[in-house]
Amino acid sequence: MNLSLLEHVVRDYLMEHLHENAASFLLKSHPFESISSPELAQQLIGFQKARSKFPLLFENYQVIFPPKVNLEQTSSWSTAVYKANLFQGNKMMDLTGGFGIDVSAFAKKYNDTTHVELNSTLQELAAQSFLAQGLTTKSFSGNGIEILKTAGSDYDLIYLDPSRKTAAKTKAILLEDYEPNVIENLDLLLEKSKLVMIKTSPMLDITAGLKQLHSVSGIHIVALKNEVKELLWILEKEASEVSVHCVNLESEQPDLSFLWNNKATIKISEPLTYLYEPNAAVMKSQAFGFICEQYDLSKIDQDAHLFTSKNRIDFPGRTFLVEELKAYKPKDIKRSYGKSHRAVVVRSFRESVYQLRKKYQLKEHETDYLFFTSSMGKPVVIQAKKL
Repeated sequence: MNLSLLEHVVRDYLMEHLHENAASFLLKSHPFESISSPELAQQLIGFQKARSKFPLLFENYQVIFPPKVNLEQTSSWSTAVYKANLFQGNKMMDLTGGFGIDVSAFAKKYNDTTHVELNSTLQELAAQSFLAQGLTTKSFSGNGIEILKTAGSDYDLIYLDPSRKTAAKTKAILLEDYEPNVIENLDLLLEKSKLVMIKTSPMLDITAGLKQLHSVSGIHIVALKNEVKELLWILEKEASEVSVHCVNLESEQPDLSFLWNNKATIKISEPLTYLYEPNAAVMKSQAFGFICEQYDLSKIDQDAHLFTSKNRIDFPGRTFLVEELKAYKPKDIKRSYGKSHRAVVVRSFRESVYQLRKKYQLKEHETDYLFFTSSMGKPVVIQAKKL
């Protein structure tokens, strides 16, 4: 860790070049004998990413950023804060701490926090970040599972974000391929802590995960600006039923919560006055029957995953006012909408957005939409306005 990077003149220099292309910046000569061009470029990339992903570090001149790959793998500050606000307690440990964004958020809620990271260089940078933030988090370099084996059993929360890029797999999808192997170490985790929180890829199948993990009491599907970023698995020794929570952070959309074994029935109807498109977290949950029951809605088709109602509701997704419904007849669609400005959405339709835009020469629009979809088993086009 090159502490020369903390000098104010270096940080001021980086701020002057904040909007430059990092690759071009790397090739330039710079006025610091004790700092190499790759080290400077790494910090420039860090500031560029931190500006939106974790602004608290962007504003802190005592932080030294790790390589780009580590910054891409770490949580955003928004998702870290969401995790930290789920529970309260005194003592927590992050077994796979990385650059320490998650534990930095937990440290604002727990009195005693511990950060463990296998990569010694990354752990050193995380420890510097904790110091820069004025946190009392203890930080260690080592194998989190091995360290946990010798730790006490009085933790209120153990958190881990196992790696999906392992020696055996370029990008692990199955839970058994993660490192550390949470399935093999599940009993140890539950022995040491009242609660265990495991972050996994949003690609992980929920049904498959529930078959492999015992003692699951909750699942949080966390989206950020309508992109699912992570699945959080909450484990407790005495878990009896599984609650599922869908959230779309940095939006005004309501959360959706339900019990996993909910057996609500899906209702089907042709499009009515309002049309609803679930956000990405709700789509991941596949809780379509519960949505119909909870909000008194109907789906417009079994496979289209769009909902409708006569009266407007506050929905966890986008809401549209239905202006016109047409059977999908290409000549009629071309005559009605050809060369117009319309946003295009495809749901359960045989042609892609690209194909339809090209076919009907459609230009973009922010509020006027065409949904190419199916309703009551037949292809239709819904003209709608985003509300």
